[in-house]
Amino acid sequence: MPVLYDRPERQVVIDRRPEHYLCFPDVCLTTQGDLLCVYQEYDQHAATRRRLLLRRSTDLGATWTDPEVYNEGITHCPRLRKLKNGHIWLLDQNGRTLLVSTDHGRTWDRRDFTKVYEQVVFDRPLELADGLVLTTGHSHRGSVPQPWLRQPRTEQLVYHAVNQGRNIRALSVLAADPWLALCEASMASLPDGRILALMRENSMVYEPMYFCLSADQGRTWTDPAPTCLVGHRPTLDLTSSGKLLVTYRETGPCMGTSAWLGTLEELARPYEVRGLTPLPDSGEAQPEIIGGSLRIATRSGRSSAVRYSLRPLSDPVHSRAELTAVVRVLRAESEGCGIRFGGAWWRLFPDRLVMEVAALDDAGKECVRRRWCKLPEGRFNEVRLSYVPGQVTLRVNGRKRAVLEVDHTAGLTRPIVFGTANPLERNGGEHLWQRLSLRTSEPRLGREYAWDWDAGQGLPDAWKRAHVLELADDRHAAYGDFGYSGWIELPDKRFFCAFHHGGGDEPGYVPGRSAHVRGVWFTEEDFGPGS
Repeated sequence: MPVLYDRPERQVVIDRRPEHYLCFPDVCLTTQGDLLCVYQEYDQHAATRRRLLLRRSTDLGATWTDPEVYNEGITHCPRLRKLKNGHIWLLDQNGRTLLVSTDHGRTWDRRDFTKVYEQVVFDRPLELADGLVLTTGHSHRGSVPQPWLRQPRTEQLVYHAVNQGRNIRALSVLAADPWLALCEASMASLPDGRILALMRENSMVYEPMYFCLSADQGRTWTDPAPTCLVGHRPTLDLTSSGKLLVTYRETGPCMGTSAWLGTLEELARPYEVRGLTPLPDSGEAQPEIIGGSLRIATRSGRSSAVRYSLRPLSDPVHSRAELTAVVRVLRAESEGCGIRFGGAWWRLFPDRLVMEVAALDDAGKECVRRRWCKLPEGRFNEVRLSYVPGQVTLRVNGRKRAVLEVDHTAGLTRPIVFGTANPLERNGGEHLWQRLSLRTSEPRLGREYAWDWDAGQGLPDAWKRAHVLELADDRHAAYGDFGYSGWIELPDKRFFCAFHHGGGDEPGYVPGRSAHVRGVWFTEEDFGPGS
């Protein structure tokens, strides 16, 4: 697996001060060859004080000047881009301010926008061949959460800059899908003149990132289509070799800052399984293929957990799905082994299967209802789960054993996971998985999906291990404390990526209050053979 978090010579701290929450960086390279890094200084993730800071490096990231303050108050997720004329645009993502420098970032002309609606988390300015400059931002529409999203619907708008960036105007709707929470788009110009936009999907169910294409300079867009990547806040662009490079927050289910390199066709490949496995130097047992099975052996605790996320349901209201697993459990604590499917946990033990589904008690309060059925011991059992809206049917070794009523509108009905049921505690066990298959039919989305795996194919997440470069592991940090990034190609063909990092496994880490800004150098060769 290509990783760089164990290479200290590739890593640099750009800013780390314990009394501050330092986050959301981006970088660009000036015409003179200096690196600029902009980022936020907060007191915490949900900030009550904010400052926009800039640091400069004259040695391609090895050392950095003291920070300069460029904005205070309402400021969020700055983005940088050097235009063809050498001017640098710094879009402060409160959606109201553009800073323009004509002297390589030494001084800045501030331009305040009007009429930018409610969009936030804007993309880098994108300069097209004819000089048109675009950007994009998203917002939540309304205040009522949609149950399958657990949040109001999102809308991603494209804007174009006018009057040398003194104002921006809404150009088009990039995406506003009722079943997906698409946001944080990043755009890049393709060699054929099309624009590619890559978006985060925010439902927190291991849904992949999605992409759209425009063939008319951002005026109209194709429908959102899934990719093979799972993560947040992508930063997308072309390398000098003509490949797409994306850095992003990896979220499925092993968390950190990652990078991917490839073609549009490779980006658009079907969903690829993601895995959470112990760190190589943790001393914990790694999943392995042995005797024709995937063997998962864990001790109780967060450092030992092993679980895999499969392609979730995007539309639980109209979909059908079936998951089949051939598995044998040798031992398991209460959270040691299970399958999440159809809004329920199906916990597996050597002699029984326990079904757990969220429900409301007679007083209307949330509770967990449990049922169980006996499993033949000392053998592999075929567990088959079939989902139709509102109902899951369990069959064991071909025999129907249970039917559960589930909430077909709930977001928790969407994720599909197997392995360690709880990644934190009471999760010791040993279990063997011979094969799994998943079939989903989602007619509202025009999608038929099929996945088949057996132990002869290697680990379930083999593709991700081979093709995703892990820049920094931060699996024990809270979601917001890591992984927003920006990258630039250097004159020597290396890449430099700035990202914020929580350090969830470090002493003194406090969720939502600990983050610092780091940098990492990498090359195309780091992605391994075939990159």
